[in-house]
Amino acid sequence: MLRIILLLDSLTVSAWTWESISQILKEKNAQIVLAVLNQSPKSSGEKSPFFYRVYRAMDRRVFLTRPDAFAKKDLNTIPGWDIPILQAQPIQKKYSDYLMPETLNEIRSYHPDIIIRFGFRILRGEILNLAPLGVWSFHHGDNQHYRGGPPCFWEVMNQEDTTGVVLQQLQEKLDDGLILYKSLAQTDPLSVQRNANKIFWLSAFIIPRVIRQIEVMGIEKWKENIKQNQSCSSDKIPILTPPGFALMLANWVNLWSRNISRKLKESYKKPYWELLVAPNTAQTSIINQKINFKSISPPIGKLPKGSFWADPFPIEKDGKIWVFFEEFDGKTQKGKIGLGEWNAQELVSTRIILEEDWHVSYPFIWEENGSFYMIPESGEAGKTYLYKATDFPFRWERSGILLEEEAYDPTLWKSGDQYWFFVNQRPHSGTSAFVELYAYFSLSLENPIWTPHALNPIVSDVRASRPAGRIFQQNGKLYRPAQDSGKRYGHRVKIQEILKLTDTEFEEKTVRIFEPDEINGTLGTHTFNFTPNWIFSDSYSRK
Repeated sequence: MLRIILLLDSLTVSAWTWESISQILKEKNAQIVLAVLNQSPKSSGEKSPFFYRVYRAMDRRVFLTRPDAFAKKDLNTIPGWDIPILQAQPIQKKYSDYLMPETLNEIRSYHPDIIIRFGFRILRGEILNLAPLGVWSFHHGDNQHYRGGPPCFWEVMNQEDTTGVVLQQLQEKLDDGLILYKSLAQTDPLSVQRNANKIFWLSAFIIPRVIRQIEVMGIEKWKENIKQNQSCSSDKIPILTPPGFALMLANWVNLWSRNISRKLKESYKKPYWELLVAPNTAQTSIINQKINFKSISPPIGKLPKGSFWADPFPIEKDGKIWVFFEEFDGKTQKGKIGLGEWNAQELVSTRIILEEDWHVSYPFIWEENGSFYMIPESGEAGKTYLYKATDFPFRWERSGILLEEEAYDPTLWKSGDQYWFFVNQRPHSGTSAFVELYAYFSLSLENPIWTPHALNPIVSDVRASRPAGRIFQQNGKLYRPAQDSGKRYGHRVKIQEILKLTDTEFEEKTVRIFEPDEINGTLGTHTFNFTPNWIFSDSYSRK
């Protein structure tokens, strides 16, 4: 049982902090034994420049997002909150806090394994080495690019693809601690408030995950794993501060001008996806071959306005190749599942074979024991349904519920007698569905009892989390197509080689990236599937 002490400025905290502490209290391998309350909290730095504060106030007012990660909540309202309180008066220097010897002795008497900083300023001194696993603290930003602050601000202003959050074990040097966990989400192009809101909500679930990692791996193996995964030194990365008047004005003008331009372009160039095909010429491996795709979607104008095809899933039966895909209806703004036969020249006899009251897409399809099954994405419905073909490939009926939760791009992989189920999910409604990949396993699909992977989410990085097609095996290696939605949704496809997949382990690495041809107007690709003779994908543009 890990004994945890909290460092707080008040019992009234931001909603994301409230949620984080609430999640920690649910962990069976952890116990919060003490909350140390700062009697005289102060700001960590000088007062921010006036124009920056004006901008942030306006941004919050215009782009306030619900649920608000920064709304105030009382820790006493957490179910099960009955934590002893220690009042502490730190020794306060310019930007740093040092805890007095009597406070340190009192903390030491609780024998903490971990101290978690949700309050106080920059901590210095003996407190950093008092607990065996150190003092944990968040840095809301990617420490390899942005040190200092303001959190989630410079990523928006500098048009970074992603914004990060790290949980670190504090050291004397600012923002240079041991990285315990890192997550990356897509940067909001317009609003710092919206950008920060989803990042702070995401961070609320990180500490319980690290606690579970320690439980699953054991402390020594966990420490070794953390040591191996450290990035290079951040010595040359400057520590940032809020911008002064001239820089804030320039950033603000640039922010609005580029976003107005973007919105104008998007108003007359609508999103358009199309299906692609290429010969599969590889004799042994698809990973290294050169692929030249061509479009097999109808010419613009043949489908109703605003409609398009995406997410191709081919399957071969009796010498015919059937391609299942999403047909997005521009009028209803809803996806349906379409079907066509690929005759090696074009997609013929296309039709809709599945339509629900909610959006469906990503028609994951496979054959097992002579029957065909499909798991389309139905995240909008808040459940994931299993369908079975009653007259393949044209007629399907819903045969059960696979997952009683919101899930995106469901992808199944069978290993021996065990089914693995990979889906993108959100730990909280304030986070993005693009960021985190969760894995579950079950011995049956008829009445599945899904056991979550011990390290869920197994990926917390918008650049490689969301499934992009069937998992496949070649030359004794296992591969997972994944979407990289860092730059934009469905920007490119990465082929991830799965190095470890057990009930308690997951490891993968990128072995190939399929880039869109942006010079010729292609902005994205987010599906990759194949048969022995053909490779199918899709592409995104604005037309």
